[in-house]
Amino acid sequence: MAQRLAVDLHSPAAEIIRTAVTVLRRGGVIAYPTDTVYGLAVDAGNPAAVARLYKVKQRPAEKALPVIIGAPEQLAQLVVTPSQTAQRLMAAFWPGPLTLLMHPQAHVLSNLRGGSERLGVRWPQAALSQQLALGLGGAITATSANLSGQPAALTAGEVGQQLAGSIDLILDAGAMPSPEVSTVLDVGTEPPQLRRAGKISPVALAAVLGYHLAEPTGSLE
Repeated sequence: MAQRLAVDLHSPAAEIIRTAVTVLRRGGVIAYPTDTVYGLAVDAGNPAAVARLYKVKQRPAEKALPVIIGAPEQLAQLVVTPSQTAQRLMAAFWPGPLTLLMHPQAHVLSNLRGGSERLGVRWPQAALSQQLALGLGGAITATSANLSGQPAALTAGEVGQQLAGSIDLILDAGAMPSPEVSTVLDVGTEPPQLRRAGKISPVALAAVLGYHLAEPTGSLE
């Protein structure tokens, strides 16, 4: 049964971060509240941990695992130089609920991309997510904390109902206010392609890009 610890999403205690990072460093799986819904974190650079996460979620291998960085400086560890379009979007919406699909560095684990050539990356607003990645020293996964195909979890209790027997730690910050997930935008193409609608609206994206995007053509859980 997973250990469960109360946490403040915006001002997490240092001891909670240390405990969680210790779990991540030994290849563990953590459920944690992001700035959207509850997510599942493993060390995105640990092949065994990533493989375990696919098993825990019962996630098809062709479905990608998006990742979270703790600060913009960590982005270069993961992707090649972002396009000017990507940089404009990051300046406008990061930190925040916008996942950008970008071309990965050669060393990035291929199974994080699933069947795609791109890696989904987000710099979230929530201090908890940032500090987990900063404490680890690298990206963590950000896939939703549920069995593949099931609704996203909005509370630690909902996480526990599906996953408590197969993960190591649940960080409980209470109920998330909305089931709305991050917007997913592929910036590896010109013009960018909207892959999933989410918290960042098409209108807001169009205001930065100067044009409207086509309807979503895919999804990331």
